[in-house]
Amino acid sequence: MLDDFLILIGRFHPLIVHLPIGFIVLGILIELNKKKLGWSNEALKFIFFWASITGVFSIISGFFQYQNGGYLWETVQNHFIAGVLTIILSFSFYLKLIENSIFKPIPRKLFTIANSFILIVTGHLGGNITHGEEHLVEPINNLVGINGEKTLTVKYYEDFEEKPLFSSLIRPIIDEKCVRCHNSKKSNGKLKMHNSVELMKGGKNGSIINYDTPEMSEMYIRIHLPKEEKKHMPPKSGKQLTRQEISLISKWIENGSSFEKSIKDFKLEENIINYFFDTEKPFFPLIEASVPDNESIRKIRKNKITINPIYKNSNFLKVSSINNLDFKNDDISLLSDINENVVSLDLSDSKITDSIFSQLKYFTNLTVLKLNNTTITGKKINQLVELKNLKRIYLVNTNFKDEYINIFTQFKNLQKVYLYNEKDNFQNLDRHTKFDNKIFEFGYYSLED
Repeated sequence: MLDDFLILIGRFHPLIVHLPIGFIVLGILIELNKKKLGWSNEALKFIFFWASITGVFSIISGFFQYQNGGYLWETVQNHFIAGVLTIILSFSFYLKLIENSIFKPIPRKLFTIANSFILIVTGHLGGNITHGEEHLVEPINNLVGINGEKTLTVKYYEDFEEKPLFSSLIRPIIDEKCVRCHNSKKSNGKLKMHNSVELMKGGKNGSIINYDTPEMSEMYIRIHLPKEEKKHMPPKSGKQLTRQEISLISKWIENGSSFEKSIKDFKLEENIINYFFDTEKPFFPLIEASVPDNESIRKIRKNKITINPIYKNSNFLKVSSINNLDFKNDDISLLSDINENVVSLDLSDSKITDSIFSQLKYFTNLTVLKLNNTTITGKKINQLVELKNLKRIYLVNTNFKDEYINIFTQFKNLQKVYLYNEKDNFQNLDRHTKFDNKIFEFGYYSLED
C-alpha cells in the first residue's frame, strides 16, 4: 500500500514541476520590468516564496519517481542537483527581497541572471531524461550544419557469429530493460544485474538461474508471465521485452546460460537472427558522407566527366570519364573536392598510367574501380591496399603483369578482380594451385559438351 502511494506521488512530478518553473519565469519577467511596475516588490516576494515551496514538493515527488520508476541514479543525478540549486536560488532571492541581512549586499541583477541560467540547465537535464540526451542539441547542430559523418550502427551476422551470445546480445538487452532497477545503487529485491558476477549471485530469494532445471529459473519464469501479473518482468511500467528478445533469453537459459558460447553455437532460429542482425552487408560503405559541393560538381561536368549519385538522395557518387577519352593522370585532381564521395570510378579507355595509384589512394570510400583498356601494368597498385572499402577492380585488356597479381591477396575486402585479356597475358599462370582463388576472373570459360 505504501509503495503504491509513493508511486502515486512520484507520478505527480511532471505536473508539480511546472509550478516552480512558472513562478520563476513570471518573477524574472516582473523583475526585468520592475521600474514600470510600482507593485513589483511585493509581488516578487509572493512569487519567489511560492516558487521555493512548490520547488520543494517538486524535488520530493521527483525523488519518489526516481525510486519507483526504475531510473539509474547516474541518469537523474545532475537534474536532481540542478533542481535543488534552483530552489536554493529562489529562496535566496526571496530572502533578498525581504531584506535579510545576509543577502542584502548581493545585487538583485545577479539573482536574475543566476535564476535564468539554472532554470535553463535544470529544464535541459530533465528533458535529457524524458527525451534523450540529444533532444535539444541535435536540432541546434542541424541548424548550424554540424552533422559530420556518422557510422550506421548496424549489426551483421557474419561479424558476430563467432562472438559470445551473452556479451553480444543478452547483455545489451539486460542493460536496456533490467539494469535501471537492478544495479549497484538500486537493487529491487536485492538483485543486481549490471555485471555477470552480480547476475549469477541472484537476489534475496537466491539465484535467478537454475542450471539443473533451466525452465524453472526465476528469470525464465518471470519474463514469460502475463504482463498483468505482479511478478512479470520487466514491470508493466517499464520498457517491455519483445517476442524475439524473450525467445533469445529463453534459448540462452535453456542451453545452460553460458557466458562464453558463441552465437553460432546456439543455432538460433532464422527469425531471431533476422531480428537482431542484417545477414547481408550493403555493397557500398556504411557511412553518411557529407553533401558534395555543387560548384565542384559543375566544374567536373564541364570537363566532360559524368557524375551521378548511386541512388536517389545519396551523397555517394558514381563518376566516369567515358566521354573524355583524353583524361590523363593530372585530371584526377578535378575530383579532389569530392574524393570522399566517390564510390564508383570508371577511368576505362582513358590515357592514365600507373602513376594514377598515388592519387587514387585518397579516395577512401572507393568501392568499384574500372581501369579497362588502359596501359596499366600494376606497378604501384600496392598503394591501394589501404582502401578498406575497395571490392571490385576491373583490369580487362590492360598491360597488367603477372608479377603484381600477388598484391591483390593483401587487399582486405576485395571480392573480384577482372583480369580478362584478349592477349592472354596470364597463360603461363598455374591457376589450379597458387591462383586458384575465387576473387580472380581471368575470363577463360568453356561450355560443357
